Amino acid sequence: MAEEREVLEVPLNGNPRADTQGETAPGAIPSEKSYEFVADDVTSNRTNSVKRMLIKEYRKIGRGAFGTVVQAYITPNKENWYGPFAIKKVPAQTEYKSRELEILRVTDHPNIVKLEYFFTHVSPSDNKVYQHLAMECLPATLQIEISRYAHNKMELPLKHVKLYSYQIARGMLYLHAFGICHRDVKPSNILVDPSSGVLKICDFGSAKKLEPDQPSISYICSRFYRAPELILGSTQYTTQVDIWGLGCVIGEMLVSKAIFQGQEPLLQLREIAKLLGPPDKKFIFFSNPSYDGPLYSKPLFTGTPQSRFEKYFGKSGPDGIDLLMKVLVYEPQTRLSPRRILAHPFFDDLRREKYFFPRDHAQPVNLPDLFNFNEFELQILGDFAERVKPSQEEHSQ
Repeated sequence: MAEEREVLEVPLNGNPRADTQGETAPGAIPSEKSYEFVADDVTSNRTNSVKRMLIKEYRKIGRGAFGTVVQAYITPNKENWYGPFAIKKVPAQTEYKSRELEILRVTDHPNIVKLEYFFTHVSPSDNKVYQHLAMECLPATLQIEISRYAHNKMELPLKHVKLYSYQIARGMLYLHAFGICHRDVKPSNILVDPSSGVLKICDFGSAKKLEPDQPSISYICSRFYRAPELILGSTQYTTQVDIWGLGCVIGEMLVSKAIFQGQEPLLQLREIAKLLGPPDKKFIFFSNPSYDGPLYSKPLFTGTPQSRFEKYFGKSGPDGIDLLMKVLVYEPQTRLSPRRILAHPFFDDLRREKYFFPRDHAQPVNLPDLFNFNEFELQILGDFAERVKPSQEEHSQ
């Protein structure tokens, strides 16, 4: 039976910034009230070795539909402390649990959160078994970063919007090549390190590998980011629902708030129609032949959709407006694919310039490595690789 006790944190040798497995930290673990327990089956995702380890949880950092997330350190001997990690706890023996673990065990990409360890533990509060997923930890979410700027009556700089959008699209290029659909793309499920510009997609609790001709539930994705085919009840959707989510996230970074805020699911379609115009009847039929909700077939605005996009997202410039108009599209098959997004001129600045100014920094810092594609990524990019990567002249600047 696992040991467990409530203790007051004592400073130990550890560094809150060290987030690689097996790395011992100099410095002190935060002195906060913590909860300790021993887990017998801590499995390393890198080596598959199983060890008995002490887990020290010291801060709750999130709560979602499928579980809670805490910040924690792990040690095999009370001398070498690994972490900090973000440990997600979800009830064991559920379909979602096995899916999330299965996906995180095989994904390995700079823009996907890394699973370092996993183990089970019986919670003392309800005596149920919980799966624990110990993942790398980043300082903030994109939601927090957008909110910080908004709170100070500022907008996220356009260079940051491009930097973060590009990395989300690169993560999607990788996931979608495996048929993995995240199904809950939103700013709070995207981790960022504002000082380095690094971004990682997280929370795969709703993710699923979509099989051709196999139905999936339509009531998925948080409402404000839900693709129109899902709102209509489609069960034969594709990974393009994530591309819609990406468009919503880019729009939110530009205007500092969710761009489609329907107060209930069917009103969400009305909010979309305010920007895109009425959905086509063929799109509605092919999404769900039995849909009998409101059609919003009459225009809810004067002028063209292009003028609406320019009004709302003018800050992004002609390239940003063009990208959004090719991503926020009713028909999923006509939304840009990840590789076409990565090759879009909106990201030419990232190909030309190697620097950006993090928030509160007076000096520029190097951009993270955005073009270190492995062979698998280059294979997916195909002919687009040369359009995505900087030219030699750009790279030498």
